[in-house]
Amino acid sequence: MKKAIAGLLFVMFVSAIVLSEIDDHYGSWIFFLLGTTMVAVGYLFKGVKDATLCFWTGVLIMAVTFTAANISSDIYRKAAMAEQG
Repeated sequence: MKKAIAGLLFVMFVSAIVLSEIDDHYGSWIFFLLGTTMVAVGYLFKGVKDATLCFWTGVLIMAVTFTAANISSDIYRKAAMAEQG
């Protein structure tokens, strides 16, 4: 793949890690955006070396982020209901 795109994905990955440490909400959105970008890049460059790996890694990142967001929102909802009585 192009070095500029690889550099952009690396910067997005590092910023997602940093934002996850600062604020979980924004960090999870950046991770989901990273996964979406990786899927789009993998699809656009299909047939190029490493494009398939980029695509499936993006799908994995999106799936993990989506699942974790649903689980954490369910835990928060149950905790809020328990506090209300």
